[in-house]
Amino acid sequence: MPTTFAVVITNYNYGRFVLEAVDSALAQSRAPNRVIVIDDGSSDDSALRLTQTYGDDPRVELVFSPNRGQLAGFAAGVARADADVVCFLDADDLWKPDYLARLGALYDARPDIDFVFSNLHQFEQAHGIEAFADAEEDLGHTAVMTYLTGAWYGASTSALSLRLYWARRCTDFPEPFIRMWRLCADGCVVLSASIYGARKYYLPTNSVRYRVHGGNGWYANRTDVSDYRESIAKRGTVNYCAGLIGLAADSAAMLPLELATKPAPPDREIARYRDVIERLARDPAAVPPLDHLPLPRREPARSLAKAAAPLPPPARAAGHPALAPPPDVVPAAEPSVAGIVPRRKIESAFIAIGQRSPWRHPRRYLRDILRVVLQKPNV
Repeated sequence: MPTTFAVVITNYNYGRFVLEAVDSALAQSRAPNRVIVIDDGSSDDSALRLTQTYGDDPRVELVFSPNRGQLAGFAAGVARADADVVCFLDADDLWKPDYLARLGALYDARPDIDFVFSNLHQFEQAHGIEAFADAEEDLGHTAVMTYLTGAWYGASTSALSLRLYWARRCTDFPEPFIRMWRLCADGCVVLSASIYGARKYYLPTNSVRYRVHGGNGWYANRTDVSDYRESIAKRGTVNYCAGLIGLAADSAAMLPLELATKPAPPDREIARYRDVIERLARDPAAVPPLDHLPLPRREPARSLAKAAAPLPPPARAAGHPALAPPPDVVPAAEPSVAGIVPRRKIESAFIAIGQRSPWRHPRRYLRDILRVVLQKPNV
């Protein structure tokens, strides 16, 4: 049976755009079973426009709800979906007519794929491309890497699709998360899908159009505070989902197994896993720093580096020998700054690294990593 689709569109005060979004979903060459529009308590003329245009259209289900934010809208739409795959579409974005056909061909051929995302082409006030990679890529599973580093395997809302089971699971969150994800709820879906174990695939369809209009909920409102809150929400979501399934820091031992789920990983993905594995090989108690954290907008990078640098030793006052360290005091250990292992520690750590590249013998290297991590669990 061909894969069937439901489209969930969340709208808040985008009355001037939402009809175009709905029309682009209805115009698909591979038609969806249903287009579900969740109007999130809009105060503009969205309700009037939607009702007048689609009130009698059996292909469109209109839901008018109190304002609770995007994640609540996702959950409300997914709960009404009756199809194999749920696709999300922002009310100010558009799809080209072949988008669902491109997705359907992949989902039909690969029943093991749970989550597919695409690239996006910006239009109106910007004309860039949001792309995960240069070509399509079977990403396999990404739970451990996402848990350890917060790595991002996904895209913006209008380029996301999930099988129905995963869509329901990845929008089922308690009230504190509903509030945290009033905006940018695609981040919640992307991260939770990785942690829960969805198999992901990147398919650049070139059929998703991301409208940049100066009033985008995310694009136009970036500040230090919003960056901070979004980072808190992302890490909290990762930790919450990991806690539900019992994923913990000792899962680092599974990094080689996770990499093996990727049929043909590109060099950048191999390098990402190699970097984390090597850090854990040097120190099994180490936790890699989080990826994709934004730099503060007001603070130049050099000031951050200066703040992270170790403080110089206090100056000795002349004539006060009590301020000088006694001769038998051992110098303090080198500090570890920003996740970098001190040189002394590296020189005395994990003998398998040696002087040559450990990836000359990858199987032996990964075997040694597993032995070390399993002997000293990362707790």
